[in-house]
Amino acid sequence: MTAVIGALGRRRAAARRALRLDHRLVIGVVLVVVSIAGGLALFSAADRTVAVVAAGRDLHAGHVLAAGDLHVARVRVDPGVLRSLVRGEAKQAMVGRVLLSPVAKDGLIAGSALGRERARERELTVPITSERALGGSLRVGDRVDVLATFAKGSKDARTLTVAHHAQVVESVHSKGILGERSGEVSALTLAVNADEAVYLTFASHTAELDVVRAQLAAAPLPNRFDYSDLP
Repeated sequence: MTAVIGALGRRRAAARRALRLDHRLVIGVVLVVVSIAGGLALFSAADRTVAVVAAGRDLHAGHVLAAGDLHVARVRVDPGVLRSLVRGEAKQAMVGRVLLSPVAKDGLIAGSALGRERARERELTVPITSERALGGSLRVGDRVDVLATFAKGSKDARTLTVAHHAQVVESVHSKGILGERSGEVSALTLAVNADEAVYLTFASHTAELDVVRAQLAAAPLPNRFDYSDLP
């Protein structure tokens, strides 16, 4: 009888030890899981950077971007700022685009600083006076519509929009000869499509030109207005 009681006591003691061991095992497993979760959270927080495009060197306005001008940088910025930047995966698509504003070396490039692809356009210099070119306030990268008025002063007079959203590549300024005032705009070099290059060339020889600053979000100008359209 004493032996039976002793055996039962030993079994209970072993069960208590096993239970204590199980508790320790559970606690250990929980600690390991918490540690792993914490490590993953820290890693995720440390890697919350986004790849964006930056300038590989100082770039001036009007520069046509090449692959060597750009590199990808990882940054952590506010969502509002991030929306204005060019993402890293778009780097190759930027090659050939015109830079509308200067960017210093390692400066981040905003989408608004990119113009159209120069390779698909023609550059054309058209003579124009300062008073018909927004008083000479145009800058490289500005967008303009060009209007041409034919047969001025007659009943056959008409005004046509000969270029839409042309990009200003360069402003040509007078040197003050032949009665011109020094420093005033005397011509604009514009980037236009193939058809507009022909229209502008014809208009520059046969019509009077005016330049209107274009806004991409604004409604387009009418293509034509005739003297007979006057009320």
